[in-house]
Amino acid sequence: MKRVICALLLLAFLSPALASAADNTMKDATPASHVALLYEKLTNKTGKMPDFTKWVKDWSKYKKADFMERQKLMDETVKSLENTYNLLTWAEPIVVKTKVKISAYSHLGKGFLVQNFNDITFFRFYHMGRGYALIPSGMANYQWLKAPPGMADLVMRETKNGHEAIVSITMTSMKADPTPMPMGKRHYRLLMAEVSKIELWSQDRKNIIWDDQIGAQDRTRKKLLNLRQ
Repeated sequence: MKRVICALLLLAFLSPALASAADNTMKDATPASHVALLYEKLTNKTGKMPDFTKWVKDWSKYKKADFMERQKLMDETVKSLENTYNLLTWAEPIVVKTKVKISAYSHLGKGFLVQNFNDITFFRFYHMGRGYALIPSGMANYQWLKAPPGMADLVMRETKNGHEAIVSITMTSMKADPTPMPMGKRHYRLLMAEVSKIELWSQDRKNIIWDDQIGAQDRTRKKLLNLRQ
């Protein structure tokens, strides 16, 4: 009986990742407006509502609008920004979706190398003429996607041999720097965030083919294999 139970558990763990994620839906990417308002929330020391009227006046869409339409655009946009700002909490997750390149499977390292991730990885957002840089901590920890050998063909097939891997990263904001930093020709407002989840999705964005729990599952497989012996 013990051997039968172990065999069933192994079968479940060794099933392709696509099967276990068939009912999942990729979360929408967080819009730039959310990041912009979150930055304001994190850096606001007065407790007062930010001057969104100034935001709109500096907005290219407002400047280009017909003079007779400007007041309506101003009122609607300011109201929308104020409502969203009031409802926003710093604990709301931020989701970033991006394409990366990954290496072929390494049997020595037992995983895939993400060529785009390192300690200086950050993500740019633009909202109403302002630039924001979202800086996730510890991205180098996700440069190596640990996975069992049985996933090699699946991952390569679903990422066009590693050239078009789709990654979804979920983060929680930690703090923001109130002083914009010059980067190239722009100034960026910096937000620091903690990564809570990272997923690799199929080309049709319907199924997860890798997530950060794969490594833990692989360790469980080893325990089950030892139990069978």
